[in-house]
Amino acid sequence: MVEETKPTDWATVETLTDKLLHEIMQEPETSCPEIVNHYLDDLDIRASDEQYAKQQRDRVRLFVETGHYKDSTPVPLWTCAVGVVGVVAIFAWLLW
Repeated sequence: MVEETKPTDWATVETLTDKLLHEIMQEPETSCPEIVNHYLDDLDIRASDEQYAKQQRDRVRLFVETGHYKDSTPVPLWTCAVGVVGVVAIFAWLLW
C-alpha cells in the first residue's frame, strides 16, 4: 500500500484517492460503507495523525479482505443510563 511506505508520498496517495473516488462516482449503483467514504475523505487527517491513519487503514483492510466492517464505536451501556438519568432530571426540575 503506497500510504504505508516510508516516507509516504502523500501526493501519490492523493492522486490514487482522487482516481478511486472518481471511479466510485462513475458507478452510482455501487455503494460503499461509511468507513470507505471516511477513508477517502480523510487523507489530510491521515497525513498528520499516524494513529488515526493506522486505525483507518486497518478498518478498510478488514472490509476489503473479509467484507465485514464496523463503522462505529460501541457506546457503553452506562453512558446510555447517564443520558436517561439526565433527561429525567431535567424534566423533574422543569416540573418541580
